[in-house]
Amino acid sequence: MLTIPSRVEYIARLLQSLAAMPSAERVDVVVIFNAATDEEPLAIEQRIRAMAPSLPIRVYVNSNEPSIGSGRRMQLSVCRTPLVAFIDDDLTVHGDIIGTIEDTLRSTPLGIVGLPSYEEDTDTRFKPRDSTPSVEVNGVRYMPVQGMLVAGYRRLFAEIGGFNPRRLFWGEWTEFNLRMWRNGFPTGYVLDGGYLRHWHKAPESPTRNMTGREQHVLWGLMCTALEYDAVSINEATDAFWRLAQDRYLAYSFGEQPSPKQLLASVLELMPKLSREWPAMHAFAEDARRHPFQFKPFEPLSEEQVRVVLASAQQAMHAYRPEEFFLSHDVQQAPRPSWVRRIGRAVFRIPTASA
Repeated sequence: MLTIPSRVEYIARLLQSLAAMPSAERVDVVVIFNAATDEEPLAIEQRIRAMAPSLPIRVYVNSNEPSIGSGRRMQLSVCRTPLVAFIDDDLTVHGDIIGTIEDTLRSTPLGIVGLPSYEEDTDTRFKPRDSTPSVEVNGVRYMPVQGMLVAGYRRLFAEIGGFNPRRLFWGEWTEFNLRMWRNGFPTGYVLDGGYLRHWHKAPESPTRNMTGREQHVLWGLMCTALEYDAVSINEATDAFWRLAQDRYLAYSFGEQPSPKQLLASVLELMPKLSREWPAMHAFAEDARRHPFQFKPFEPLSEEQVRVVLASAQQAMHAYRPEEFFLSHDVQQAPRPSWVRRIGRAVFRIPTASA
């Protein structure tokens, strides 16, 4: 969990929902206080622990460079358990989310598991959106898992490279999902089981109300195009450019962004692009060696999904805790006793305004 001072109300609600869920005794919570502060870390930890006294909570302070990207990297670095779940702070959890994640990972070779979220206390689903291209196979909706709750294997997350250091406030999950698929590990949602509620009014959202979000979104799009050879507009990159124009630029710059506004923002980012170019070029060279060459937001066919699934089935043995998955091929086998904790339920909160 990444957190900032302005979201105290939301993080408390999330922690309390975790404490009330059926498998709360198996959750180990790590909170990253992701803001510049002079407050003593112990005082911050005591205050956060008091929000849900029954949960085992550890708190770390990330105040040197409190971007979402650096907070994500700290989250992954302090996780020591085989399974990890990153959960956004503007959520509450409902049902047996731990059991849903465990059972899905036990039965399906997924690189990332996501759960459905609903708008506030309504029955209107927020994510996954039905309009987003997806493929349904054996109860899993294969598609990118765009934040909210992202669960999987800690070691796999680290070995595919962790979080891209050029995604500071926007787009880290978009790029991470793409890299999973290109390395042969599918991502998707399981819609039958635990679920989430998304509380939209949380402050400082990087997509809704965060100051400076225009350049954060534009920078993420530029990096994605350059790192994954998506600059040329063709059939494979059409989905990327359509979403960039119709969704991402629209919700960051407004429904009708002017060419003048976009050009000014691009020019303001040019010095940063110049500094980052050597690292971006090296990343792009490495990306050309990925076993699968999917483009950003490229819709996948069922045949492509099944090919990646077959690849993951072989590779996943290196990441699955053996004792946990002994029951995978055994009918009605009991859940192994080692899973006292599901990774570090790592919660995300956007950082202070740039």
